Amino acid sequence: MGPPVSELSRRCLELFSLIGFAASGLLGPVPAAGQTVDQLLKAPEQLLEKVDQIRAPETFVFDLKLTTYRGADVHSVNGFTVHVKNSSKSLVKFTAPPANRGRVLLMSGENLWIYIPGSRGALRISPQQRLLGQIAYGDVARVVYNLDYRAARATEEPLEGVRALRVDLQAKSKGAAHDRITLWVDRETLRPIKAEFLALSGKLLKVGYYKGYRLVLGEERPTILEIHDAIRKGEYSVLEYVSMREEDTPDIFFQRTYLEHVR
Repeated sequence: MGPPVSELSRRCLELFSLIGFAASGLLGPVPAAGQTVDQLLKAPEQLLEKVDQIRAPETFVFDLKLTTYRGADVHSVNGFTVHVKNSSKSLVKFTAPPANRGRVLLMSGENLWIYIPGSRGALRISPQQRLLGQIAYGDVARVVYNLDYRAARATEEPLEGVRALRVDLQAKSKGAAHDRITLWVDRETLRPIKAEFLALSGKLLKVGYYKGYRLVLGEERPTILEIHDAIRKGEYSVLEYVSMREEDTPDIFFQRTYLEHVR
């Protein structure tokens, strides 16, 4: 006589569980709800959005330290406080050195302005314009990629022994600080690892490394972006993102005519 029905049901459930576990191993890791790596490779725009969710929340405030190096020597140290709203709006207050205090940078959609104390009003500038060292104004004002870049292709490509995905980005808006970006992310976690910033011709301009992953606002996020100049060897800049906090900045702060009143 065989086992009771209840015992047989239990064994069947265990068998199905084992089959499911084995199948998940064959399919590989599922980095996001309901989507496998193979599915994301076929939908690079969705892959980019998930990477951006790791890089930064949509609405928050953080302090930023920018250190530029020439070889082993520190060339300059600058500080900023950045207010981000719905990812598409950023207000950047210059906090250090003292000579720069009072300057304010505003990015709203594709438009970028800077206010300098003593000027008649905010001046329109280009996101591609260099701020300091290897850093463009757009690098500081924008915290995600998907607003300004289109993910043209995603492929599997190992990076220095790490199983990684490569995502090729192309500028799609005037707010893009670069013409093209090649981005590598960890295959299992989708955490960004490395980025190459290129001219429209394909010439390599600078290389960035995402480091210092810490649990910040509910997600393991990179808190350091190290960018090396591919043309001026030995020159590089380090962006340190600290004191990230949830804070909803009032809408009036993101109006160009209000910049001179920001403190």
